Amino acid sequence: MPPIYVKPENALKRSEELLALGTPQSQQQAFENLVEVFQSKRFKHTPVPVLEPIMNKFIDLCVSMSRKSHIRAGLLNYRNAVQSTSIQSIENALNHFIAKAEERLAVATEQAKQEVAALPETPVVDDELPLQPASLLLDTFVDSAGDRERIERRLIAPAQKFCWDAYDICLDVAKGNDRLEVVYQSIAHRAFNFCKVHQRKTDFRRLCEQRLRKDLANAAKYAHQQHAVNLADPETLSRHLDTRFLQLETAVELELWQEAFRSVEDVHGLVAGKKSAKPSMMANYYEKLTQIFKAEGGKQTAVFHAAAWARYFQYAERAGSVPEKASGCVLLSALAVPLGDVESKQRLVALLNLPKMPTRDALVKDAAAKHLRRVPQEIRQLYNILEVDFQPLKASKLLAPVISSLPAEYQSYLPALRDVVLSRLLQELSQVYDTVTLSHVLDLVKPFDGTAWATDMPALEKFLMTAARRGDINASVDHVAQSISFVTKTTDVNRLSNLAVCLYNTIQYLNPAPTTTRAEAFAQAIAQAEEERKAVAQRRQIVTKRRELLEEANARREREETTAKAERQKQIAEENARREKELARQGEIDRLQKQMDATRREEARKLAESLAATGALKIDMSKVEDLDSNEVLALQVQQLDKEKRDLNDRLRIVGKRVDHLERAMRKEERHLLADDYERQKQTDKVSHEQANKVAREIAIAQNQAAKELKERLARMLPDYLEARKEVESQREVEFQQAREAAQRKIEEEKAKFRASVIARRKADRERREQERLREEEEERLAKERAEAEAAAAAQEEQREAEARAEIEKRNAEAAERAAKQRAERDAERAAAAEAARKQREREEEAERRRAERASGGGAYRRPEPPAAAAATSTSPAPVAPTAVKAGGWRDRLAAKQAGGGEPSPASPAGPSPTTSPAPAPAPANGTTSPAPAQGEAAPERGVFRPGRGSWSARGRGGGSTPPTSTRGGAAGGSRW
Repeated sequence: MPPIYVKPENALKRSEELLALGTPQSQQQAFENLVEVFQSKRFKHTPVPVLEPIMNKFIDLCVSMSRKSHIRAGLLNYRNAVQSTSIQSIENALNHFIAKAEERLAVATEQAKQEVAALPETPVVDDELPLQPASLLLDTFVDSAGDRERIERRLIAPAQKFCWDAYDICLDVAKGNDRLEVVYQSIAHRAFNFCKVHQRKTDFRRLCEQRLRKDLANAAKYAHQQHAVNLADPETLSRHLDTRFLQLETAVELELWQEAFRSVEDVHGLVAGKKSAKPSMMANYYEKLTQIFKAEGGKQTAVFHAAAWARYFQYAERAGSVPEKASGCVLLSALAVPLGDVESKQRLVALLNLPKMPTRDALVKDAAAKHLRRVPQEIRQLYNILEVDFQPLKASKLLAPVISSLPAEYQSYLPALRDVVLSRLLQELSQVYDTVTLSHVLDLVKPFDGTAWATDMPALEKFLMTAARRGDINASVDHVAQSISFVTKTTDVNRLSNLAVCLYNTIQYLNPAPTTTRAEAFAQAIAQAEEERKAVAQRRQIVTKRRELLEEANARREREETTAKAERQKQIAEENARREKELARQGEIDRLQKQMDATRREEARKLAESLAATGALKIDMSKVEDLDSNEVLALQVQQLDKEKRDLNDRLRIVGKRVDHLERAMRKEERHLLADDYERQKQTDKVSHEQANKVAREIAIAQNQAAKELKERLARMLPDYLEARKEVESQREVEFQQAREAAQRKIEEEKAKFRASVIARRKADRERREQERLREEEEERLAKERAEAEAAAAAQEEQREAEARAEIEKRNAEAAERAAKQRAERDAERAAAAEAARKQREREEEAERRRAERASGGGAYRRPEPPAAAAATSTSPAPVAPTAVKAGGWRDRLAAKQAGGGEPSPASPAGPSPTTSPAPAPAPANGTTSPAPAQGEAAPERGVFRPGRGSWSARGRGGGSTPPTSTRGGAAGGSRW
């Protein structure tokens, strides 16, 4: 039967009653009651006000009993149950858990202080190392006698470990949810403070690497999910940056420079390409970079240290909080950069958000231009001596009082500035001398004695080696002659060009070129003004033309944009529909993938729990969530291999120790072997005699017992023989009866088998006879079907022949009707052509009369000769409007063909398609149109020829030509 469901409020009341008893058993039972509430299937449906006190009591019990796995599972269940209704309740539960863990740590610390204060002044064991064997034995067996370390290890260490696990559990519960982002960041801040107060460097590294960076990567990976952390939100980004800056500050205070550098990379990854970062935040970022570069790289990263100071001052000035020493640090850090070339490190350049690798010259020039007036007088003097007017022979005397009076906050730059001064001094000497003695260089830096830049011979030689290796100077030291030899380059490609420039400047200074006269200057100015005027006019024309082109382009672009906008809206609608479908499909895929991942994690967890329960796997169950079953099995295999290797190593060590012990024992017992052999012989002899005596006595006793047994059995032999004879006779009778019964059974079985064989053979004969009859019947039916099919095929062929004859008859009748219709259409076309010709003649006659009246005032003019009249009709005659309007489509087609188009191929009198169009009908006087002369090209169709007064129509199927007139417009209502 299913377990009895207990209401959560009743379980809470029962747990409080058990806790009131104050015994460990009652506490354990109360804890189990609350665990059953969390494991119930109705837990998610319980109201939040009912769950909150249960969750707080459960947290209190878990903290007091150090149940980390139960509290993790309970918080996860509680988050899944109430995250959609009450986020504040989850935050309260997490804060309550953290507060209880910190309270437990505070209580343990106070108890440890009290026990340490109660220790005697002279401890019982006063070892230098508390973990020596004696100390370990004392810690194990003597509880009352312990030192400070043992008390802290016994009281504070478990509380610290539990407090750290509490931070980790709360971060795990609140990760990846934008609604729990605030409590997540606050817990991270408290974890940083915990690591800083208790100097937990290992825990700090684990917190940064395995928790914060991993959670941030997962947030970017699963950004498409609901309630995922959105780094594009300015408030979320600001909270993450605050956490990373606090992480960077904690790493600097713990002197974990590698972790600080990784934190800087984290900050850069968050602010790279974003404009939402506050100036104060960025100033803090660059301030931490100055500390990292100064502590991490030394001289190699001095240029990045100076660049970081410059960037810090920019953002600090924007934020309005510039320290007083910032200007001096910017200038001094730039001056402290070594003179040689610095290796380019793009990774550091990217961290500083610089476009290119910074250089010493650029940093010094920029710092002097911006901060020279703000720095103290000593730094200004130092800059003038080093960069403005460096005098090798007087530099040490001028710099000695300056560095002595330099403020204390700038003293950290003095070692790097000393190297710069010595490098500059040696470079200046190398330009004048080829060889200089070490004593001369020591004399030049003698004024530095008694200051921070005091230099002796070993220090000078060390600096020379370092500077030569770095490439600041190119020199070699002769220790025998106590001199420095400067090496100059054998080939200087710029030497001749530099010499030429120097000579040209000297000549210009000694013999300057004469200036032009006033008249020449005016003439040159006038010519230049004229050229400029022409250039302006040309530019004006170009601008006007460009403006027109631009207007046309704008109008065309507007039209294109309108069309493109409509297309784009259509595409956007289609894209939105497609995206919705894709999102739905992707959501379904993500849901299935999530289910698969959950199933995989659950399988891995169950497998890990089973393996851990059997002792085959040692793993932290909190780390199993990101593993699958294959990885868990791989971990088990790795663990087994490791245990096997450890066992082999221990066996090898033990075997070697046993070998040495055996060798030593045999070496020691070698001189005792002879005595032992003699003693063994005596012992063996005595043992042998005693064994013989015992064996003799045993043999005598066994012989006597055998004789007595034989006498006792001899008296029973007659009775035995008689009883055996009776048994044999009785069994003989039973055997005969059984054999007769078996023989009868065999005969019966033979008869049955004979009858069955006869029946089976008879059935086989009948079956074969039936099969033969069935086959004959099938052959007869098949023959009848074949005959029927042949008859049907003959009838089908006859019907097809009749159908073909009917089709041929219909085709012949259709051909006759088509021929008759073609003849009728040809007659109609001929009549239409004749009517069009007569109409054209009438129009020409009317036009000629109209022209005669216009030219001769109505006098009579002789008619033109027939040749002239025929010359006007060389082109195909136009179709009269009446001919175009009369009739249907056949009349219009006939009119087109009569007007000069190609005749229908169906016309019996028409020419072939390859021949030229038929000429127009001859005039009434019987003259014919003249053909084109030899070599004269025929008039092109569809092209207007001035002076000819006619159009030549070219068409694929022929067509009417527009009416033309040599004097005026065409008469009639033509559509042309």
